[in-house]
Amino acid sequence: MPTVRPLWRVPGIVVRERLHPSGRVRIPEPMVMDDPVSVDEFHTGGASNPGMRAVYDLCARSLDALLPPGGRLLDLGVGSGRALSAVLRRRPDIHATAVDLAPNMLATARKLFDSEGLADRVDLVQADITALPEKLSAAPWDAISCMWTLHQLPDFDILRGALDQLAAVRRRSGAAVWISDFQRLRDPAACPDMLVCVDPESPDILREDAIASEAAAFTFAELSTELTAAGLVGMHSGHSTPLPYLQAYWLFGAEGKPHAAPGVRRGELRGSARREAALLRWGFTAKPF
Repeated sequence: MPTVRPLWRVPGIVVRERLHPSGRVRIPEPMVMDDPVSVDEFHTGGASNPGMRAVYDLCARSLDALLPPGGRLLDLGVGSGRALSAVLRRRPDIHATAVDLAPNMLATARKLFDSEGLADRVDLVQADITALPEKLSAAPWDAISCMWTLHQLPDFDILRGALDQLAAVRRRSGAAVWISDFQRLRDPAACPDMLVCVDPESPDILREDAIASEAAAFTFAELSTELTAAGLVGMHSGHSTPLPYLQAYWLFGAEGKPHAAPGVRRGELRGSARREAALLRWGFTAKPF
């Protein structure tokens, strides 16, 4: 029997978050997540957890709106590949180059792309997103994505290094930009309490990872300031509601919003994942599609 979700608690969690004083201290995570057990749990959760699949769907729909037909995507921080897989399956016309520093993450992503028949449309590169090799930084990209990665950067100096690299690629190529991540909330109890309400069946290790990621995330004010300082000005932005634990930023490419690509795939989610994705889209304050 499914666990009953105590959704009646959500309004109280939201009110406490809004009334909580600012100034919560950030708790950084390790920059490289490469422990085999953690990688496996994260990757497995990406296939089974409705909330994670909803987030991947939001990213895929957003990049669908940013990428022109036949576009070339540079994905910074590919992890185990689930988020990028959602993009590639939605847009069979695009090619991606995906970067990560963690060998086990890249190996897991390679197996995923092989199993899904996507390997011929994605190149995997082990590299530091704060110091991209010239073959990537100077290439002619149509879009750059950084999905759920920035919270893993240990401090503001390294965050600035990553954003400077991203901004430099944008200046050279005129590429569209999609950045999405957690946002650190005011109330440290808000994220744990909300997860109990909306996802009570989530494995403990997956829930603990989400809580740690939220605690390590940059706030909307922090990330907005650093994006502007890196030269990424005029970015559109949105966040989740009723609890703003997710945030996103984007820029269209130099030629503006692209025409819709032919042959895109839609409606792949089913059941609870489809419902969660619809709720996330509905509650997001702004998005590029």
